[in-house]
Amino acid sequence: MKVKIYERIENDILLDIKSGLLKPNEKLPTNQELAEKYQTSGVTVRKSLAALVNKGYLVSIERVGTFVKEREKDLFLVNFSLEGNINEEITDIKTEDILISMTKIKGEKRELKTLEIRRMYFSDSMPVGYSIDALFLKGRYLTEGIEKKAEKNIAIMDQILNSYEVKKTMEVTMDYPNKYISNRLLINENMPIFCINIYFSTVDDYPIGKRTIYVLGENITLNGKSFYK
Repeated sequence: MKVKIYERIENDILLDIKSGLLKPNEKLPTNQELAEKYQTSGVTVRKSLAALVNKGYLVSIERVGTFVKEREKDLFLVNFSLEGNINEEITDIKTEDILISMTKIKGEKRELKTLEIRRMYFSDSMPVGYSIDALFLKGRYLTEGIEKKAEKNIAIMDQILNSYEVKKTMEVTMDYPNKYISNRLLINENMPIFCINIYFSTVDDYPIGKRTIYVLGENITLNGKSFYK
């Protein structure tokens, strides 16, 4: 498929930024110079630059020019739990399923055997959240009678994942849940909702587990403190 000219300009500038050819705070050529270079109009150039400004790669100063934005490193301290951050009072939590599955590790090709627990969160009779907890297992794990041991398994998982000694990394995105989860939350399958992924690891970055929580945006409040580094 042919790349449109404004996409080509955007991609070329982005590549120069990421490769270090364009340095932070460096001024870009003028719109006229870029238009001549790519044999296109100033409108097309402005469209490309505006896209990169919106994505945080460039900053435009009126009557001065367009500059490469210095990529700030922000660290956010965010405490999150469905009970603490959801706007509705959670009156009931039901375990929907407990099973052994295979989970792909973020950034790697390998999969690990996983103890998976799926839970529904209710405010009165209305579903307000859905969580999937995954604890990565080592060695042999007896799957026999896994449902009978559900209460014990949940207690063990919660104790491990909520430990202060476990490193936690949170990723918040808007996502489209699968049909099953959409139905459980009583929403349309095409409706995007908050997807909170919390990755658990040792201090040496060895993966321990993962928690995925789906919740409607209107039902949640996220508060965090930013530390400029």
